[in-house]
Amino acid sequence: MTLSLNPVFFLLCLIAAGIQTAFCQEVHSLGIFSGFTTAYTWDEGILKDPRYREKYRIKFAPIGVHYGIDLEGYGFTLDPAVVQIGQYFNVINVAGGDVGERKIDLTYLQAPVGFKLHMIDLNFFKVSFVASASAAYLLKAKETITHSAATLKFPTAVIPNLPPDYTPTFPGSSEIICPAVNNLVMLDKKDFKPIQLFGAIGFRSDWDVQETLRISFDFRIQYGLLEPRTESYLERVRNNEAIYDRFGARRDLFAVLTVGISKTAEIEPREKQSRSKKRAESKPYRPSKYPWPGPRNKKPKS
Repeated sequence: MTLSLNPVFFLLCLIAAGIQTAFCQEVHSLGIFSGFTTAYTWDEGILKDPRYREKYRIKFAPIGVHYGIDLEGYGFTLDPAVVQIGQYFNVINVAGGDVGERKIDLTYLQAPVGFKLHMIDLNFFKVSFVASASAAYLLKAKETITHSAATLKFPTAVIPNLPPDYTPTFPGSSEIICPAVNNLVMLDKKDFKPIQLFGAIGFRSDWDVQETLRISFDFRIQYGLLEPRTESYLERVRNNEAIYDRFGARRDLFAVLTVGISKTAEIEPREKQSRSKKRAESKPYRPSKYPWPGPRNKKPKS
């Protein structure tokens, strides 16, 4: 008996939600935002490579555009923006000292579509849980390495492919005396996939400081769902042709904190009904050519 009632109960819930949406007020917001990002590049190859040590930094997030709709208890957001991600790593010599830096810089254009669940829902103040998803287009990408002349530990399989000026400390050693390099390009834009997918969760607060003015604070953690590098580059790593890289899966993870300002407009249910009625009344009346509802397509029966 319970199983047979479940579909009916679910249908009633959908109808109730539709009725609530139809009769509750809508608050629309449109504005701009900016903020900061800090990124973490999870790379299995780098994690097991003794030549690198993680370091963290904050990047500026350029201005983005926000559009949102708030209903009773929930809402939706659209936040197109340009984001800069990618982590930096210190280059470590065999003695454990810092001798340089490996930089990963990626710039994406993304438009996250988000769902807000209001945890605090007051007329002038809202705190919401946010979940969003987006497709991102790669605008710029480069991965470089810079280090002074130093002795670095290389994977054994890479040593036969090293340039002539990279010499072992003694025959058969994996500790290699390397010349200084300055902004050596490891990967260029062509070595990264042009499209990435991001999923995100976080929190958002909206403060209506005036009747039509809103200030918002948004914090989200975004996770790249796809391997960002191309298969052709990964094949080079497998073949030990990329001397400063080791093979392993990679994902981009970054946190973004933004502050935005928006103009808001509230639409009441009666106003929506009034607009619909006006649109219906504005349609021109066209009298029929016939005194009956339409032309007869069949001959009358005799």
